[in-house]
Amino acid sequence: MIRVRKAVPADGALIAPLLRSADFREIVRMGEGDPVHALRRCIERSAMAGIFYEDDRPLCAFGVVGCLDVGHPWLVGTPHLNRVPRSFLLETRRWVEEWKRQYRLMTNLVDADYVKAIRWLAWLGFEIGEPEPRGLNGAMFRTIEMRC
Repeated sequence: MIRVRKAVPADGALIAPLLRSADFREIVRMGEGDPVHALRRCIERSAMAGIFYEDDRPLCAFGVVGCLDVGHPWLVGTPHLNRVPRSFLLETRRWVEEWKRQYRLMTNLVDADYVKAIRWLAWLGFEIGEPEPRGLNGAMFRTIEMRC
């Protein structure tokens, strides 16, 4: 069973060394720099940020950076996340439903090569844009949007 706790900036150092390779690559391709510092910044800027756990294993860090009525949701996972696919889907859907009550629009970018993340975001109800050069050295990203 998944547990959730509030994330703190120091959790960047907890999650970054455990990142799935695709999540690590996405952070680097976005041009955010060192993943530890990138995660710390995401957590600090978030209106809400949390860590999913199963037993004592961190599954992912997630949150939403809010600006007025626009939310920018984010999530990065560890390989442990693969052990709880159904629980993860249900929990993330619950959080998205909560954020939909707070924001008129949720939007962010996803690495255009991250097929698994794109499939999950579409399942959550996000519209997925076409690939565009938005990252470091022209790395291709897709815009995700959900009008609430």
